[in-house]
Amino acid sequence: MTWRTRFLRRRGRSYSLRTRVAAAAALGAFIITAVLSWVSVQALERNNIAHADQELTLASRVVLLQPVLAVGLLSFVGPNQDIAVTVRADGAVLATTSMRLPELTPGSHTLTIDGTPWRVLTTAANQPAGHLVSLGIPLTEAYRTTADQRRWVLGAAGLAVAAAAGLGWVFGGRAVRPIAELTRQVGARSGTGEPEAPVDVTGVREAEQLAEAINSLLYRVHRAQAATAAALETARDFAAVSAHELRTPLTAMRTDLEVLRTLDLDEAQRAEILADLHRGQGRVEATLSALERLAAGELVDERDHVDTDVADLVDKAAHDAMRHFPELKVSIDTDPELITRGLPAGLRLALDNALANSARHGRATRALVSAHRRPDGFVVISVDDNGDGIPPEERAAVFDRFFRGSRAGKGGSGLGLALVAQQAQLHGGRAWFDDGTLGGVRLVLALPDRPPTLTEPSDGRHP
Repeated sequence: MTWRTRFLRRRGRSYSLRTRVAAAAALGAFIITAVLSWVSVQALERNNIAHADQELTLASRVVLLQPVLAVGLLSFVGPNQDIAVTVRADGAVLATTSMRLPELTPGSHTLTIDGTPWRVLTTAANQPAGHLVSLGIPLTEAYRTTADQRRWVLGAAGLAVAAAAGLGWVFGGRAVRPIAELTRQVGARSGTGEPEAPVDVTGVREAEQLAEAINSLLYRVHRAQAATAAALETARDFAAVSAHELRTPLTAMRTDLEVLRTLDLDEAQRAEILADLHRGQGRVEATLSALERLAAGELVDERDHVDTDVADLVDKAAHDAMRHFPELKVSIDTDPELITRGLPAGLRLALDNALANSARHGRATRALVSAHRRPDGFVVISVDDNGDGIPPEERAAVFDRFFRGSRAGKGGSGLGLALVAQQAQLHGGRAWFDDGTLGGVRLVLALPDRPPTLTEPSDGRHP
């Protein structure tokens, strides 16, 4: 089961953005219409009750003049369920219609009598002391009107919700069209690793921002793919060239071993064969060691760069070179304080290889190592010597792996100057040869000057 299958199973069911927009519009409309409907229904109910109170007020203007007489007239007319009047004196009923109203405090009241809702007005206005008159009218018609109005309001609310959902679906389709177009463009990518035109949508700010984020992601993916492809190509080329370079000394060593095994040699011949084997073994070991350093350099990243005292590195490299090559005298010319961010071990490796190249292959007896900070933002390290020099047509090629110049001494691996070029590249600079001032050539390393993070001079090691 692939990660995509597991992800899809875990994600579960999903809905389109257009559906979500329509659902959101419907939900918003439902909330708004629910609130408005509740307010409207409450207002309608209050309005109908107010209308009943107005009817009672109008009736009371006539009844309160002679309430007992009014009760008699209503009783003479016959049972009348449209209005009820009850007159009380100190709690006792003086007169009442066929519908007797209960004793109530003065004011307006809503109550249910025999299953019928009534609106009752109780008042002592214009009455003798201790007399109360209650007038009531049924609310059946008012409640029926309220129910009809409530149905109309709820029906209108339902239509509003449906209309909001429909309009949300229609306009939501237009709103999410840039997202759909963005999805289509991303889905149409070939995925071959070749650079393609960036995705482009307009009309919606979020879609444009998403397109920018996708373009940035695709650019990083393309760069990562290109870097991976380049690294694989370099690794294949590196392995092929390394195998070819090692095959020659190994073949020679096998031949020498075969000669020692099959031929009856005298002591001088055996010594010569053994010396050749020793040279071949040394060449293989030196090549493998240089290959290891080159491979280690490919794994360096920005976090390995630390504050580095270049002047101190130059001084140490010069003294070690004179100890390993007694015939070589090395002078130094550096700024008194030259600290930058770099790879101490890598710069030291480049200096050691440059001086070793002057002594072994250039057969130099004098060398001058200079290191200065230039106003253009570079730290320039140079190695001048009085050796045999390098022909101008070979000065670029000698930085290639396994290339050995026409004037190079025997026994080299052809990787020393490749290591120098690699370290210059790892520092963001470059290395080259030009005419020297001592009669040989000058090896120049120009490195970008990056301010140190420490104020104190560094000794070239990690802080």
